[in-house]
Amino acid sequence: MNQSLKDIQVLRTVLGQLDAERPAAGKEQEGRTLYVERRDDFMKRLDLEIMSRKEKARILVTGQIGVGKSSEISHYYYKNRSENRPLWIHSDLEKEENPENCRATGVFLTIFRDLWSTIHYLYQNKKSKELIQIRDEILSRLIDWLKGEYIKDQEKVLFSFGGITYPVFLQEEGKDTGLSLILGKAAHHEAVSRPAQKIGSAPDSLINLLNKLLKWAADERKGHAPVIFIDHVDKIRSQEAAEDVLVKAIHHWNRLNASIIMTAPFENTIGELRHSVESNWGPPLMVYPVDFPEEESDPVDDIFRGIVKNAQLTRLIQEESLWLLSHYCGGILRMFVQFLIQASKEAHISGHDRIEAGDARFVVQMAKRAYYDYSPEAMRLLHTIVSEGTGLGKASELLRSPIGLIIKRPTDGKQNFRPHPLIDIILDNYRFEKRKG
Repeated sequence: MNQSLKDIQVLRTVLGQLDAERPAAGKEQEGRTLYVERRDDFMKRLDLEIMSRKEKARILVTGQIGVGKSSEISHYYYKNRSENRPLWIHSDLEKEENPENCRATGVFLTIFRDLWSTIHYLYQNKKSKELIQIRDEILSRLIDWLKGEYIKDQEKVLFSFGGITYPVFLQEEGKDTGLSLILGKAAHHEAVSRPAQKIGSAPDSLINLLNKLLKWAADERKGHAPVIFIDHVDKIRSQEAAEDVLVKAIHHWNRLNASIIMTAPFENTIGELRHSVESNWGPPLMVYPVDFPEEESDPVDDIFRGIVKNAQLTRLIQEESLWLLSHYCGGILRMFVQFLIQASKEAHISGHDRIEAGDARFVVQMAKRAYYDYSPEAMRLLHTIVSEGTGLGKASELLRSPIGLIIKRPTDGKQNFRPHPLIDIILDNYRFEKRKG
């Protein structure tokens, strides 16, 4: 039986396999885009960095918005964690927070939350006396630091975050979940609150407590320090907050008894912060856009075909449409998935059995319209970067947008820049007007 995107059930099936906002899943899962292996060497480089810097890796992973950093880190984590002796922790800054203005204290509280949650899950039925003592000390110190108010003979504590009061019960059977709640609410408050309402700089005592838990986890794994993957730190947009996390808090990062693999905002690993960041963390690992077809004769990369296949769209998309969406996404995988979602809907609305070239062109044109408001300064800088290869450090506006500038993998020792295909016409118009002027 031939399938058709005109059929709402078929459309639902397709859309149920595509999600542009969450990392690709390692196995088939409803509502998630399935991970497809890249042909580059990022995984090998990440593995080498972790394994060669024994017990004390400090690795920043960076790249443009939507390029696939979270998918790569998540895939590496879930693929390798069961094969390693150290405790592996996946910490997600976006799980309960809005990371845009999150400072170092919020990141450390998030790590603390996810570390304790993992330990509680793994050891909930076999907690040692030492772990219970560490838990009780953490609770006591956090209550003091966060100004919790004891009531009912110290069986309950009230915390106030952002004007909202949260009760935490401290009977023995409730202490494990109580600690999880306190850490979660404190991390959430620190990430989303206004600057004047934030908790403030992380005190040494917080890092000491975090290290106690990390040391306990290392002792449980024959002395092997935990490995912590911290995702969505790259979504911090405030320059001040990014500097606080990447530079000012480096003394805290260096003290942690764990390997750290953390995403970082691309625009904050270049420009004014570049030398400070690299002197403390070393050169970051880059996740580059995947190769995309430039000329009509260029083949479509297998990763695009893999995403299409996993979404059950192989027979529901014309080859010309696939080429158009692959080209105009500029190698940004999140954008390619967004294009597939919109093109599938457009085909359904137009009464087409599959995604035809007209559906793909409509989606591309709609995407172009969203970026006609680039400032003259941004266009001038884009022209300078592409033409002369200078000025990248000042291109924060272009790098925060997924379609401003494509930073391609270096070849022959030279960095490759290219304007995103969606703004080729806009840039050509700018150059034409510049020549006329």
